[in-house]
Amino acid sequence: MTPRHDTHPSTSRAIHAGALALGVLLFSGALYYINFNTAVGTIKRLGLALPLAIFFSAVWHLARTWAWSWCFPRPRTVSFARLARVRLAAEAFSYLTLRGIAGEPLKVVLLGDRVDARQATAAVALERLAYMVGTTIIVGIGSILAIAGLPLTTAWFHVFRAFAITAAVLAALTAVVISGRGTYLQAGLERFDRIAGTSLRAGRVSRFVAAVERQMLELLRGNPVRLAVLLTATCAAYACMALEAWVILRATGAPITPNGALAVETFSRVASFASAFIPANLGALEASSLAAVAAVGAIGGGAALALARRLRGLFWAGLGLAIYPRHSRSAGHASIEDTAPPAVGDGQSSTLLYFPGAADVLVPPSAILAGLPLCERVLRPALRAGYSPIVVWAPDCGCGGKDGKRLRRLAAQSGGHITVARDEPAWRAALAPLGPGETVTAIGAGTIVSTALLAEARALRAADGEARDVAAGPAWPESGVLRFAAADALSPNRVLSELAVRRARALPLPSGKDVSDGRGHLALRIGTPADLAEAEQTIRRSSYKNTDAKVARFNRRLSLPISIALIRTPLTANQLSVILVALGFYSAWLFGTGHYMAGVVGGFLSLAASVLDGCDGEIARLKYQESALGCWIETFGDYAYYVAVFVGLTAGAVRRTGWEGFYWLGGVALAGTLISFALLIFLRTRITAGRPDKLHAIARERFKAEPTAWSKIIWKISFVATRAAMPYGIFALSLLHLLPLVVVLAALGANLYWVSLVLKLRHLLGAEETVAA
Repeated sequence: MTPRHDTHPSTSRAIHAGALALGVLLFSGALYYINFNTAVGTIKRLGLALPLAIFFSAVWHLARTWAWSWCFPRPRTVSFARLARVRLAAEAFSYLTLRGIAGEPLKVVLLGDRVDARQATAAVALERLAYMVGTTIIVGIGSILAIAGLPLTTAWFHVFRAFAITAAVLAALTAVVISGRGTYLQAGLERFDRIAGTSLRAGRVSRFVAAVERQMLELLRGNPVRLAVLLTATCAAYACMALEAWVILRATGAPITPNGALAVETFSRVASFASAFIPANLGALEASSLAAVAAVGAIGGGAALALARRLRGLFWAGLGLAIYPRHSRSAGHASIEDTAPPAVGDGQSSTLLYFPGAADVLVPPSAILAGLPLCERVLRPALRAGYSPIVVWAPDCGCGGKDGKRLRRLAAQSGGHITVARDEPAWRAALAPLGPGETVTAIGAGTIVSTALLAEARALRAADGEARDVAAGPAWPESGVLRFAAADALSPNRVLSELAVRRARALPLPSGKDVSDGRGHLALRIGTPADLAEAEQTIRRSSYKNTDAKVARFNRRLSLPISIALIRTPLTANQLSVILVALGFYSAWLFGTGHYMAGVVGGFLSLAASVLDGCDGEIARLKYQESALGCWIETFGDYAYYVAVFVGLTAGAVRRTGWEGFYWLGGVALAGTLISFALLIFLRTRITAGRPDKLHAIARERFKAEPTAWSKIIWKISFVATRAAMPYGIFALSLLHLLPLVVVLAALGANLYWVSLVLKLRHLLGAEETVAA
């Protein structure tokens, strides 16, 4: 069923404008509600605990999105990145209005162009119910721990005992529902109709709700892994919030144990459920924080906990409104990450033929190129480009021994997408399902090409008897990849001979710089060990970004060998991004001590994190794991680094100099930084057409489109504040014992940057507000 989307563009704009206006009003109300002097004093005491709270809440959002992604039928038709955006936007509405009433239906609306309404409603309901039930059970466990391990008053003993009993009852009911077989709402309505003589069960709303209930129960009962994921995500989310409470209370000097932090979060969860009808939870959050902290004897930290959670909530609400998802105006604006691979029969053939061995190629398919065997550098991008099946020609004479075993192992691990044919009957059997009008892609020994080139090849048709070349770019008509009619591909020897002709012709291919500058696709021809060494340099150079400045390119010379060494490890690019965030936070903590040697070590670690910051993107590109989600994780990691470092440097400057004016300078720097981030996130969602990694290139082009003296100066000096360049300056100033100067420069530079963005906003958005990726 094709999902419908009937929302008028003017309605979407009105909702967006109304949400933004409501957010501004409530934000102003919150600022008026909180005493400014008290807030500033509390923030000073919190120090790094505040950005840590943002970090824990980011993990909380990721855990909830992960759980939600498992609530859709497989295969899922919407990407994780899209779900994360939708969830943040809907949670912003929930936070600013009535939680669970405005936000949950909004998720269904925002997914209306991708997911059937019943499926989306079932997924939303299942995730919300799983979270509520799981949280209630954890609340019960937390209550038992509080009763057993904390010196509670009689009143608080009765409160936590009631929590535990309620959780036990709900756990029993949940077990009954999961272990049951039928539905409950539909049966209840049928029973009511029979007693009251009504026909509620036949109503349109009742049928829709019953369909949602049936689908939700099927999802829950049909896959034990889904149940485990929902439980794990709920526990992870609960642990993140308990850690947040512990870190904040410890930062204020309040006596708190891990068990006490669990008790605080237990009471806060119950209060949150009870106060869902209060917009933005105003008043209820403060009261529940004070009461929970008082219950565990950590008096004095309640105000700080309430303020930190209020600021954290406003941060995510503002971010959610900033990235409010808009439906694509046309198919051309659809996100690549949200587009499923073309299916067989849509005019784009998905069959790839791979010939890993040839007599004129002296390099085996097991030879390592940039950390991966050559055969994997063919099969991985082919799978990512949507090819299935992939038929590998591997007779004993051409690819036996270790290479043959490797290929057969890869085929076994591919889930049926790869077939290894060891003789002509097996080859013909693998191609038998192809229709007479289909075209297949062929790639031979020693040829390595990019995912993008293979994806483009699928759209090319080949006539009967034709071996059609796939170009690597306008200046490179032959890449070594060919397209054949299915009937012509039935003879592996014919395909092999055509591929050998291209290798013998050896026409020029794009250089690494050509690829990184976007003039052509990666295409490598490897016939000898000398070619392999040259290909290593080309593929490394191709992983550069055309927006890299000189400092960034210098960093890549250091990071690429590290990235290639990490490719053969289980470490993923996203995991490395999280590790680098932790390293940045540790650097910030060292800066915050105000000591010379701690500052030097922090500067060195900050510089090391800057060099390693290129590794996650390089690993993603070299392992063919690029994704919009990975780009967003890296982006928020960079943003968290800036915030943490500025906070740490501010605290360290005050401790080193004794002048509290640095708090104001740090606040100005942090405010300018957050405004800049908000503008960059806004631009990233509006002008990159679902390719967030393209922001810098697009912004550079548009920023320079109508240059002024001011914009030229700002663009030339803006590289100083990049993640690649700024740590060098911080490290140098740490050696000179001048780290407080960074706070002054940050206060000036961050605000100049966002003002420049605002002045050029019309040019940055462009006439159409989006571009084709």
